[in-house]
Amino acid sequence: MLKENILNEIVNEYNKYHGTEAQVHILEQKQYDQNRRGLLVQFTGPYCLSCAPEEYHTDFVILLEEKTGLKFEVRSIKQEGNGNIIEYEYVERKPHRV
Repeated sequence: MLKENILNEIVNEYNKYHGTEAQVHILEQKQYDQNRRGLLVQFTGPYCLSCAPEEYHTDFVILLEEKTGLKFEVRSIKQEGNGNIIEYEYVERKPHRV
């Protein structure tokens, strides 16, 4: 699982730069199996009325990947109220032995 302080840092940075249009909140960390995990993230705000709302989701993935060194993919998108709930999946890689 991702450390809480890293997630808080990512959320704070994202909201700092996108907060007038989009706010993110981590709802839950999920574990699908031993190596596959995910994040349930709520996006709210008027961004969803823009012509390219998926760009806000992509910006969040880029920030996640930069801060964690992991690769994230969208598993599902659910529209809810004035935003979306996105489920991102990531696979923890085992370190290579030299």
